Amino acid sequence: MTDDFMDSPEFQELIKEYLNYLNSALPGIHSNLSDKLYADVYKFGHNIKGTGTSYGFENLSEIGAEICNNIKDENYSNLGSLLDNVGNILTEALA
Repeated sequence: MTDDFMDSPEFQELIKEYLNYLNSALPGIHSNLSDKLYADVYKFGHNIKGTGTSYGFENLSEIGAEICNNIKDENYSNLGSLLDNVGNILTEALA
């Protein structure tokens, strides 16, 4: 992608929509985690793993990969903190 495209108003609007979508989905993902619906949490992690970098958020992609890896390894103890990190990134980006 060229810098011109990344800075275009159209792409900036897509980024905002992406961030708002993730932000609106996050409470449900926290609920899924509380309900031990790990497949749903995995899908969310997989989604941000695959899309974060495309929207300029490599850190979201990295966290998504961590979520997926933790669930694959049945290591559920860090998932809440990883989701909180996603929320912090979204809060900062949407400010």
